[in-house]
Amino acid sequence: MKKLREVRALKAFTRLADPNSTNEGNEGNEAALSASELTWLPAMEVRSEGVFLRLVDERLDAWSRATAVAARAERIRTARRRVMEQRAADPTRVPPSPAPPGWCCSTPWPVLINEWSLDAGYPAAALRERLYADDDMAGILVYTATSDSVGSLGGLVAQGEPDRLARTIRSAVRRAEWCSSDPLCVESEASGTGGTNLAACHACVMLPETSCEHNNSLLDRALLVGTPDDPHLGFFANVLEQ
Repeated sequence: MKKLREVRALKAFTRLADPNSTNEGNEGNEAALSASELTWLPAMEVRSEGVFLRLVDERLDAWSRATAVAARAERIRTARRRVMEQRAADPTRVPPSPAPPGWCCSTPWPVLINEWSLDAGYPAAALRERLYADDDMAGILVYTATSDSVGSLGGLVAQGEPDRLARTIRSAVRRAEWCSSDPLCVESEASGTGGTNLAACHACVMLPETSCEHNNSLLDRALLVGTPDDPHLGFFANVLEQ
């Protein structure tokens, strides 16, 4: 996408708990912008560029049904729901946690953003992700998110060309195979806020929190590249065998 427009509006303030952690429609934990009612909201408009990617539904669905994959995914879902219930004013109204195969695609994109940061010269904090994930879809939009010249250089669109993108994905997956915090990272039973991550740390797949839609949660590098004990666990395990 050579031209992309994003408008961000600020409607309230909240601390500690992100909006996705509270009940849908419940604004009890939000602080108003003004003591008096406003008829307008402060906002900013960003004109940028982006790359949209979609994983093949059939392969993603078959992979997510594997016993080992489903077990790791369920551990993350359980931890996420526990955190949401702890933060919610009414735990009985907490919406259900996302289910595979949709959200299982959340880990590849931080790896891709980090690779583009190294290869194309974009600061990781200048890129943002937006997930389009549900039971029957798995897509991602990676786009520039700054109001300065970084958002209009055209380099991100060039990275989305098929030949260059294929090389980038292979390089990103191979780089994610090893973390400087291994074996501690890849063998982690829980990490992140409330244990909502498994094999994930700032040395491998975590992004600046302004870039990650889910605030660096729901991440597991093992679902991307496998583990030493089960190298075929990862969705991109076939890339590592090439």
